[in-house]
Amino acid sequence: MYLARDKNNDLYLFDDLPIRGAECWWAEKGVDGTYLRLDPALYPEVTWGEEPLPVRLMVMEGE
Repeated sequence: MYLARDKNNDLYLFDDLPIRGAECWWAEKGVDGTYLRLDPALYPEVTWGEEPLPVRLMVMEGE
């Protein structure tokens, strides 16, 4: 999974490595649930000028 921020500051979680467009990142598989829009206040270190950040989701048990 990858975090990437569009030029307009929207933040997305992608299932696969996205491709940079002129103003936004694109999921190669198309618009079929391969990405999730997140609160843009999250992860301020992820910027349009940076490459997508690889991330892993972890399940916290017992909390």
